[in-house]
Amino acid sequence: PSSSPRFPSEDVRRTTFDGLATGYDKEVGLHEYLLGIQRRRKRLVKQAKGRVLEIASGTGRNVDFYTQGCCNEIVFSDFSQGMMDVLKEKVAQSDLGKRYDYQIRRQQQLEQERRARIRAAAPNTATAAAAIAAEDSEPPSVVETQLRFQTMNAAAMPYEDDSFDTVIDTFGLCSFEDPIKVLEEMKRVLKPGGQLLLLEHGNSDWGFMKDMQAKHLDRHVHKYGCYWNREIEGLLTEAGLKVREVERSQLGTLYYIVAE
Repeated sequence: PSSSPRFPSEDVRRTTFDGLATGYDKEVGLHEYLLGIQRRRKRLVKQAKGRVLEIASGTGRNVDFYTQGCCNEIVFSDFSQGMMDVLKEKVAQSDLGKRYDYQIRRQQQLEQERRARIRAAAPNTATAAAAIAAEDSEPPSVVETQLRFQTMNAAAMPYEDDSFDTVIDTFGLCSFEDPIKVLEEMKRVLKPGGQLLLLEHGNSDWGFMKDMQAKHLDRHVHKYGCYWNREIEGLLTEAGLKVREVERSQLGTLYYIVAE
């Protein structure tokens, strides 16, 4: 259990994630490419729709896979501030972020033009202010996808029940102190009929891989803050989630899951 003195506390692992953040993309990039993880990320994210909550966003390795107009809103979240800092910078430099920045500025311009027209039609300051307040015909939004950021502990999400159409988590279940609680929170904030999209790594079905994961577990947790041999499907069952689709990699360590 992660609460054992044998393993680092959640606070210690948060510090580990903060320290890994700036060099994380360089460290895992080649590994993800060779294992086909980027392809799986793209396939998973392509299914996102509506209002989206991405859990454990890390350094934003999914950002480039959100296509134009795919979703009404995307909330990127993580409990590591170091990871969030890298994520925000990456989003700002991405096509997704640049479109959002342009559309926000265009929306502000349209609002300024609307207010200028009202003031021109009503030179009296008080009359113009009243007209602006009463004006119903605000310019239609030109923002396709709202982008937001939330630093939070996924075991206690600051959102009401039934808030999101899609919840995405890629390689996060290995890093949560209480993965069952986090899955229950994901289920709570999903709207009825919403979808939970997961790309995870867990305990292998292959004996030699399972032995290797167990043998090196302590070192891996202390270095990366990651419990890489959790029983992913068992966690989903315990959290009361219904799995619609599951796909395992050749070594049985990668899990591509669609649940509700």
